[in-house]
Amino acid sequence: MGNNRGYHTTEAAPKDTKTVVILPIAVPTITVDELKEITDNFGTKALIGEGSYGRVYYGLLKSGQAAAIKKLDSSKQPDQELLAHIGPTTMH
Repeated sequence: MGNNRGYHTTEAAPKDTKTVVILPIAVPTITVDELKEITDNFGTKALIGEGSYGRVYYGLLKSGQAAAIKKLDSSKQPDQELLAHIGPTTMH
């Protein structure tokens, strides 16, 4: 009780701690040609919104799963560092 320099506790840490296992997420590879096909070549009928870095399109993947696809607009990027990390598979 005479400790005026901060918090003080006399409780021990819980002994029944559990390990959390983080599993990887499987992300399928989708070609730019497939993205163009499922978004009608990024056409206005598939356009569902616009964000700070590009437009968002709706597409139905070959697996049957619905997807929102963001096509990055390099003119809206704050710097070129993000594009450098994405690499040569970037959509143009």
